Amino acid sequence: MTVMTRRRRPVRVTLAHECELVTVGFAGLLAPYAHRVQVLPSPGGVPARDVDLTLHDTLAGVRDLPLAAVQSVAHDGRLVTWTWNARPELVELALGNGVSGVLSKALPAARLVAALESIHHGRPVVDLGADQPPVTSPHSTPTSPLETLTPREAQVIAMITAGFDNQTIADRASISINSLKSYIRSAYRKMGVASRSQAVLWGVRHGYLGSITRDEDPGMTA
Repeated sequence: MTVMTRRRRPVRVTLAHECELVTVGFAGLLAPYAHRVQVLPSPGGVPARDVDLTLHDTLAGVRDLPLAAVQSVAHDGRLVTWTWNARPELVELALGNGVSGVLSKALPAARLVAALESIHHGRPVVDLGADQPPVTSPHSTPTSPLETLTPREAQVIAMITAGFDNQTIADRASISINSLKSYIRSAYRKMGVASRSQAVLWGVRHGYLGSITRDEDPGMTA
């Protein structure tokens, strides 16, 4: 008897309020990854329905804090900020308004696809592209990681903030999944958070974004 494997369907995504040039270009960019991401058309800028992710430039036109306000859009599934205005100081603003990720429009296709898959599976991702400095929030008091977290916990939270999944973090840290979960629980308790999205927001507020790159070996020590 032949054992049939069930193929995972592609993540369904659509764009909101983008012009035809952008929507056609976006579909073309992701066409080689059609087995992983399916782009549904959005004629006239109206996002498709029955999708997993809706990408919208919620930060378009946002200039100054704290008076800034993000744009709202009717959508299905999770809402993802996809923007040229990927300024680190605006990440907290977007995350605080309920988006599931903040992605730069400058991301190459492979990195964008990986981020979309992670967001679809419930992992908040903030990827502002290359050469972005760590985030410091104008609304929070700067706190040294060493004041609250051990070096191991700080590195784990840095990678969570960067959007890595647990298996990748465990592999890079050369620890078991169970050990990783123990570090995460301990860190969450110290941080006063209860979910991964809250941990990402905490990491953004405390300057962890950008402290670990996606190609870097963090070299974690206990």
